[in-house]
Amino acid sequence: MSLDQTAQWRKTNLAYDDAEWDYPKYTHAVIARGHALVVELCERLAGEQDGSPTILDIGCGPAPFYDRLRHVIGTYIGLEPSADPLQRAGSGDAKYLVRGSGERLVVADGCVDIALLIASLDHCLDAEETVRETFRVLRPGGTALFLLENRGRLSNGVRAALGMDVGHGDEHLYFFDVDDLLSLAEPYGEVSFLQSYGFLLGFNWIGSVVPFRVLSMLSSAADAVVGTLFPNRGQHFIVTVRKHGGDSEAKPLVFLCGTCRTPIEWQGSSCSSCGSSLRWIDGRILDALMEEMAGETPREERS
Repeated sequence: MSLDQTAQWRKTNLAYDDAEWDYPKYTHAVIARGHALVVELCERLAGEQDGSPTILDIGCGPAPFYDRLRHVIGTYIGLEPSADPLQRAGSGDAKYLVRGSGERLVVADGCVDIALLIASLDHCLDAEETVRETFRVLRPGGTALFLLENRGRLSNGVRAALGMDVGHGDEHLYFFDVDDLLSLAEPYGEVSFLQSYGFLLGFNWIGSVVPFRVLSMLSSAADAVVGTLFPNRGQHFIVTVRKHGGDSEAKPLVFLCGTCRTPIEWQGSSCSSCGSSLRWIDGRILDALMEEMAGETPREERS
């Protein structure tokens, strides 16, 4: 990655907080539809394995999916590079919070049943490495769930035909369509679910003249009709990918030292192998963000 791209990532992600964004009403309806699908899919996956899954939420923000999935979660690991939303995330049973990045997950191989990347892969500094790491920590037969805004959405085709710009905001380092995501995930598993939704062509003005409930109904109707004619062309899409290798139980959850990658004790003060200090935020959030990504001088260069 270039220095400019790394600087952009630091500027837009280390202090990123989507609570500060004022989305149009229609976008809220599409987001609500996607989040409902995430819950439905996780419930289905938990039922299939007849147990309480270990869920890794990459780019978790203030961890809203811990509360939404609490009835099925066995263990929850929320990972986020921005400290502020993590500090707003409350404590909970079997809930671990880590300030870190998807490119270097501090979780051992095969410990995770379900990995969530909810509107986060397009924020990553290195999407390919994040996908690789995601499937490393999944058990064989585990599932990665990706939710993303869609570069290939129908409304972008209309904008391009009219000579209008198709942008994605400087807080995003990527803009994926369905095929982009499938190409990234193909080496690691098989697609088990794919759905695109949000087919009102981005006409946000509709939200100013109809109530939210009516808007949601119109959006669902558009999904049913237009989505049939133009599959994979909605505003957002969800893909689940089941990891190759048959099906096996997840290994016991183990966290790794960010320096030497050996197992560490949660709430410990240092790594027993390399002696590196373990940094904690509010005494409960493991600060495992690589110093280079945070713009800090690596420890070995300080002495």
